[in-house]
Amino acid sequence: MRRITALIMFALLMAPVTGSLTIHADESRSDWMAMDQAGLVWMPVDASLEAPAQITPAWVGDTTAWWERTVLDDNRNAIHDSLESIQGTTGIGLSYGVPVSDLHLSDLQALNLTPNDVIESVNAVLLGQIDVNLAPTLAGLTDVVMVEHYGGVVFYGDVQTPAVKASNSSVYPMGAWDLGVSGAGINVAMVDTGVDNEHPGLSEKFVAGYDAVCYNPTDPLCIAAGFGIRPTDGTFDPDDGNQHGTACMGMAAATGINAAGEQTEFYGSAPDAALVDVRIGTDAGAGPFENYVLEQEFYESAMNGLQWIIDNKDTAWEGANESNYGIDIISLSWGITSHEGGGSDGEDMHSRILNEAMEAGIVVSVAAGNDGPDNDGLSGMGSSNLAITVGATDDINTVDREDDTVASYSSRGPRRDNADGNPLNELKPEISAPGTNIIQAEGCVTSGTCVNFLGGDASENGYTGRGSGTSYAAPAVTGIIALMLEANPELSPAEVKEIIKLTAERRGEPTQPDVDPFWNRDFGWGMIDALAATELAFYMHDSGLTGQVDVGTQVHILSQGMDNASGLYVISGEAWGQAGSVSAVEFRIGDGSWQSAGFNQSSGELAALERFTWTVAIDPDAMALGESAIEIRGLNDQGIQSLPVFASVEGTGAAMDGAGMGWSTPQYLALAGLLIVFCVLGVARGARIDPPLSIISTDANDSIDAVLAADADLASVVDAELVEDELKHGNGNA
Repeated sequence: MRRITALIMFALLMAPVTGSLTIHADESRSDWMAMDQAGLVWMPVDASLEAPAQITPAWVGDTTAWWERTVLDDNRNAIHDSLESIQGTTGIGLSYGVPVSDLHLSDLQALNLTPNDVIESVNAVLLGQIDVNLAPTLAGLTDVVMVEHYGGVVFYGDVQTPAVKASNSSVYPMGAWDLGVSGAGINVAMVDTGVDNEHPGLSEKFVAGYDAVCYNPTDPLCIAAGFGIRPTDGTFDPDDGNQHGTACMGMAAATGINAAGEQTEFYGSAPDAALVDVRIGTDAGAGPFENYVLEQEFYESAMNGLQWIIDNKDTAWEGANESNYGIDIISLSWGITSHEGGGSDGEDMHSRILNEAMEAGIVVSVAAGNDGPDNDGLSGMGSSNLAITVGATDDINTVDREDDTVASYSSRGPRRDNADGNPLNELKPEISAPGTNIIQAEGCVTSGTCVNFLGGDASENGYTGRGSGTSYAAPAVTGIIALMLEANPELSPAEVKEIIKLTAERRGEPTQPDVDPFWNRDFGWGMIDALAATELAFYMHDSGLTGQVDVGTQVHILSQGMDNASGLYVISGEAWGQAGSVSAVEFRIGDGSWQSAGFNQSSGELAALERFTWTVAIDPDAMALGESAIEIRGLNDQGIQSLPVFASVEGTGAAMDGAGMGWSTPQYLALAGLLIVFCVLGVARGARIDPPLSIISTDANDSIDAVLAADADLASVVDAELVEDELKHGNGNA
């Protein structure tokens, strides 16, 4: 019995030695703590599992009406300030605080005014050219909240498609098309000067069309041209009198087929997308090709065309397959100038109608403009709060994106402040794409080899000339949106916009880092990446996340890689809420269970838009051999998750034994320590009268030597007792 007791005591005495061995192996991880028994997941020892408290942004829940804060009416008299500094007649529209009714129209008739159009989506009436002296009277009419000044419509004028990673190339071997998408089943409303869809690269794309210029049979231009009422059911097929519309549709969706039936490389981003042709230019053309203000009055036709699109977003077009019903995307390669210095604040009716289109489920891609780095604000289309505003890059005629720069002509952000307290609205553009020196699909216009109005068509045309402008960047993005919607038709416009921003290739230093750590006034959130955006669209569909994410909850990876000191793969990032708080950041390995990341400690509540850091650390030795995906998400206060972000870790399999039993490095060290204890006990039992067992540190381990020195005397006493006991028993048995 005494022998057993002594052996137990000896094992207890040796325990500190084995403990020293384990601690030594993990000295490099003294700043980390294991979060599971397997030693797979780790976090910093000073981290918390609770996300810091955050203050909800002041603009959340603000119900102030747009007309009470817009900077387009500084003196708050319900009249655009620009109208108060001019004389004579000009284009005027009225915005109402409620839907326009017959009573409102009667009020106008009493003033001998006949509305040219009612734009239901924004509760507006277009009055045309009237005396500006009527503005105060109009502002006093029932329910009128703003007398608005018409803006002026401005059209912004082979490498592009592989450069955005839609098609593959020798530089980027994998493109979005390789995922099996080409824009099939997606309808693009090209709102422009008309499209010559007889062009061999655009043939068989037409599903519907509308002439927004001659919607009004009393229009003098339409009367002069001998036109009566044009059909509004989508059966009218407008022609291009200018070239701009055909070129833009080609960049979005050309198949690359030429007049000889041969395949060329002049593809659009989504070669199988279909066309809804909405013309806002006259039959005489829309004016000079690129970078010129159009002298003709296009404001009413632009507004009418956009309203027609919203009204027909779900229309079953005559002769179309069910997959091509309705309208999915609006592509706008033009803007509407503002008469106030500083550009639009996004609260004019032509900006608000794009908000309405996005909220109706139609994704809007709009050009930022061609006013360069010193532009006086953005146009009234590119300033829309919700639309996707596109800047242009110069790809230097190479597919390789590394040498791309912002195009010299591309309008820079931010947009003019609309005084709603939310600085995020002003971050325009959102994205950038190649727009410089782009080959065009050739329309049948006076500048080419044929003319529509002389009985010709574009069926014998090819791809010729090069043009530049954000006009050409926007349709490239339009085509990429078509790829995303084919991959996941249920994506909302807000989800499409956030995916594009999240997956963009970052460029430039942040312009307003206190508002957003990535947005740059030249590039937006970066250069569009068709492959990454389409991959995430597919993932959203396959994982059932579509419609289940909060696009305002932001989680981003800032760094990832091996920490050589600890042997851990460390992923670090930032999180914040744009419209509330982030209650948690979680991750999972493959399809495993969700676990909390570690958070930096905070002494108090974080301010609105203030970011906090999170960390995830993985031991590759504790993982099976091969690559594993790490999915990371944020949760808002309601438990709704953000868009996911991903990392990958290459497991070494070092902790996997031959039977497939996965043990972590600490577990192996603990086992080794126990084996040492049992070996020592066995030697002690068999030695009987031998001197005390000594352990020699072969690796000059100071911690082991220190422990042995401290235990030496007590070990000697125990050994002496064992020898004495054996001698007594031996003598007694002789």
